[in-house]
Amino acid sequence: MSDDVMWQCLISEPDGSIRLPVGESAEFGEWAKRAAREYLGTDAPRNEVRELASALARVAATADLGDPTFAYAYVVDAAKAVTAVYEVHDYDGEDGYRSTDRLPDLLEAVLPTSPERRSVTEVNLPVGPGVRVQELLSVETGSLFKKKTMMETVTYAVLPPQVENILVLRMSWTNLVFSEALLELAQTLAESLELTEIKEG
Repeated sequence: MSDDVMWQCLISEPDGSIRLPVGESAEFGEWAKRAAREYLGTDAPRNEVRELASALARVAATADLGDPTFAYAYVVDAAKAVTAVYEVHDYDGEDGYRSTDRLPDLLEAVLPTSPERRSVTEVNLPVGPGVRVQELLSVETGSLFKKKTMMETVTYAVLPPQVENILVLRMSWTNLVFSEALLELAQTLAESLELTEIKEG
C-alpha cells in the first residue's frame, strides 16, 4: 500500500444510535436538548425529553474527555433515558503494540481501569485480527453525591492490515440488566468496522 493513501474508519449505525459531537467544542447541554427532541419527536412528554437530554449531555461530556475519533450514544430505553455508549479510538501502532499478545497492554495503558472482573479473548474480525476484553468496573457517578455504580465494558482492539495504527472499539453501560443484548450489539458493531480509502476529488 502507498504511504500517502488516506483511510477513514466506518461503523454501522443501528437504530437507537445518536452520534455525539465529540471534538467539536460543542455546548453539550444545548446539543442534547435538540438531539433528544429530534430522537423522541415533537409529541414526546416533556419529562422524557428532559431526562434523555440530561443523559445525552452527560455521556457526551464524558466521551469527549477520552478524545475518541467518533462516539455514539445508544438509546436502550428512551422512556427511562437508559443509554449505552460506543466509541472508536485510533492509536499509533508504534511502541511494539502491533501484535495481538500486546494489545491488552495497550488497552491498560490508554484506557486505565481497575476491573472487578476481566476476561480477554482473541478475535478475528473482518477488519483484522485482535482481542476482545470484557470488564466489570466499579465507578463513581453523580455530581453532588458520589456513589459507586457497576459499569460493564467490552473493548475490541484490532490490527487492520492496511495501516500501522490500531483501531479500538469500546462499548460501555451501567444498566446491567441489558448486558446480554448489548454484548450482542457490540459484537455486531465490531464486525461492521471497516477502513475505506478516501478518494481525492
